[in-house]
Amino acid sequence: MKELLMNYLNQVVLEQLSKAELIKKVMELQERDKELMDKLTVFYNSKREADKNHKEDLKQYKKRIEELIKEMSLYQVEAEHYKRIADLKLGNSYNLNATWIDKIVYVLKEAGRPLRSSEIIEVLKRNDIKFRVLTDHQKGLSAHLTKAMKYGRIIGSKQKGQNGYIFSLPNES
Repeated sequence: MKELLMNYLNQVVLEQLSKAELIKKVMELQERDKELMDKLTVFYNSKREADKNHKEDLKQYKKRIEELIKEMSLYQVEAEHYKRIADLKLGNSYNLNATWIDKIVYVLKEAGRPLRSSEIIEVLKRNDIKFRVLTDHQKGLSAHLTKAMKYGRIIGSKQKGQNGYIFSLPNES
């Protein structure tokens, strides 16, 4: 109700104003609208500029993150390479370039228990590319096991009731 009364009073006051006063009032309202529109335009342009800068910043951050990830992966590869070399030199790793006897000794050492030749074959199949291409794994390994026993690097013991030998490392006390 108050709003309706205020609108009516504003109408009455406007009707009583002269033509010059009405033109002056319209000019003031237009100037006010122009100022508000200018403020809105400045605000909108600054907002667009901020968004553009923000997008550029995001692109720069993404690019930097990708560079850091690449650098980190290179460092990890290098660290793995040095670790593998250190393990090979310390004898803690399976060396593809080692002799067959060294590979057999390594498998027995890592197993921590005596193994049958079939168990040694399974481990070598999983870890050695050269061993996988042999046509007869049993025959390929047999000669190397015999050499390793001859050189005293492993011990082959026969168990009653079982075919073949069980191979173990000699006790170094």
